[in-house]
Amino acid sequence: MQNIKIKKSILFLGFVLLTFQSFANHNFKNCSNHEPDSFEFFFCDLCGCSTSSGSFGLGTLNNASFVGVRYIYQTFESKDGIFSNSPTSEENFHTYQLWGRLPINENLYVSAILPYQDLKRTYTDREENINGFGDATIMSWYKFKFYKKVDEEKAKLYTNVQREPSGHSLEIGLGAKLPTGKFEQVLTDRVNPGFQLGTGSLDGILGLAHSYGSDKFGVNTSLTYYFKNENKNEYKFGNQFSYASNFFYAISKEKYMLLPFVGLSGNIYDKIEQYQEEIPKTDGNVFNGTFGAEITTKDFIIGANYTLPISHNLFGGNVTPKQSLSIYLNFNLNN
Repeated sequence: MQNIKIKKSILFLGFVLLTFQSFANHNFKNCSNHEPDSFEFFFCDLCGCSTSSGSFGLGTLNNASFVGVRYIYQTFESKDGIFSNSPTSEENFHTYQLWGRLPINENLYVSAILPYQDLKRTYTDREENINGFGDATIMSWYKFKFYKKVDEEKAKLYTNVQREPSGHSLEIGLGAKLPTGKFEQVLTDRVNPGFQLGTGSLDGILGLAHSYGSDKFGVNTSLTYYFKNENKNEYKFGNQFSYASNFFYAISKEKYMLLPFVGLSGNIYDKIEQYQEEIPKTDGNVFNGTFGAEITTKDFIIGANYTLPISHNLFGGNVTPKQSLSIYLNFNLNN
């Protein structure tokens, strides 16, 4: 059975890679507006959700094992200048991810994300567009399962008493963000210096996730901290803390399970440093409200969520986050 799962996974990943490659080729061929010294994107420390998946999460709602694809769309508005009456630019971020969560044994998992970015910024008099691979993420997770207390009287009468799961589990993750996306020093003097394909640095990631599920409802909470390092340009993006909590209700059908959910998420950023000195107004925070749904079948997991900022303060108020949308299609390895 395990070999069948592995073969299915390889076939699915092959299909995904071919689709992804076709999309990438199409975009590169149509990238006529690209300017070498314009700007690039991913692992932008302005918006942690695009840099490291942040509050969009590193897994699915039900923490299943899977391989699949995810699309993330985000919009921002930034001032094209430092004055209160400066004109603004509209920014649209499109992120296409290969991602997965693979079991090593009963308690140990590995998750990975490889992003491809397509970013566009529209000024009053011009447009800028760039695309390319961003910084990949890889993490290992150890899962602790919790069980209900065993009835002592029953344990005395029976020698083979089964432990009953409590519904709670705790996962601890340790990983890294790899500098697979390009970093350009010339772009750091913009109002939005996080507008890059990559940070140019190898960064550490520490994650903690708690899950509880009953027959009808459950809650997932995750905390993730990103330890940013200095790159070869002596430029260091600020450390980042991401958090998310989703409350879901399970609706079971004959051939699938529907999990509608609502939640809260956010990101907190430290200041950027260059030459070991902090750059003013490069820290910030954003707090979001989220709702969506996930459908789980025998073979596939389909999910979508929509996010709106509740409060925010990014780059001294010069950057305003707008709406975000995430859609994913995964092949279920838990069969």
